Amino acid sequence: MDYDLGIRKIEPRVVVNALITPQEDFAVRLFWSSTYAGDDTRFSPVTDAGIRLFENGAEVLHCAGASNGETVMSFRATAGRNYRLEINVPGYGKLSAATSVPEIPTVEIRKTKDQGSYSHFEMTELRIPSEAKAVWVKGIYREPDTGWGAKEEKISEYYTTSPFVDQVNGANDTQDAEDKGATVDFEQFLRIPQENCKAVLPLRFSVWGSSTAWIQCRHTFRIITASDAYDRYMRSRYKQEKNSEAEAEGNPFIEQITVWSNIDNGLGIFAGYNYYRTSEL
Repeated sequence: MDYDLGIRKIEPRVVVNALITPQEDFAVRLFWSSTYAGDDTRFSPVTDAGIRLFENGAEVLHCAGASNGETVMSFRATAGRNYRLEINVPGYGKLSAATSVPEIPTVEIRKTKDQGSYSHFEMTELRIPSEAKAVWVKGIYREPDTGWGAKEEKISEYYTTSPFVDQVNGANDTQDAEDKGATVDFEQFLRIPQENCKAVLPLRFSVWGSSTAWIQCRHTFRIITASDAYDRYMRSRYKQEKNSEAEAEGNPFIEQITVWSNIDNGLGIFAGYNYYRTSEL
């Protein structure tokens, strides 16, 4: 018996990427899905679309999507309100999704010391709204220009012994444990579930980079209150990245992770969030 192992043609779907927050202008990115099995794996923009945004049921935006697939609007969300996004693509249909935008968190973080190559911090206050699913801590590391150019990059590793931090991205790492003050390495972020926000205090953590007599490094943190949609999307996206072929060292039997989507009649995400940004510490 002969078997046809040819590639089955898959109709492209509209992919939406739209995060909404009071701190930044609202942007909607629309592209057609593609497949790695095809000859062309690029994502083509959706060139003809109508975008509508509703705030607590009332329409606040109605515009045509940009032809390059990325529409940026001078609109910022209001904390504590609910939003619904509707997108109409001729010949395809209507897509829709809903999210909330949490209130900003109340946070107090201070730097406690430099130890070895690491800076240590303590979060002494953390109050978040009941509608926030979790808190995400992300940061930026900066070095001034000392003749080789200034340096700025995302903080890629966090270290803490707290049992109240989500272990979704935690791994054991004993190298420089005394200077870090911990043997657990959290990659890219710290995630604190809503139910642990009181128990986690005081949260003591460290990150790479310490000031010396020659270099005064600085760290800035964003403490993000995540809606349910933002939290589910970001967690699944992180897991999917870790289970990609590169991270899995080519293991063909590794568990496949699907990135969570809340777009009806399409793929992607529409999610609200809010954040408090510290000064440079």
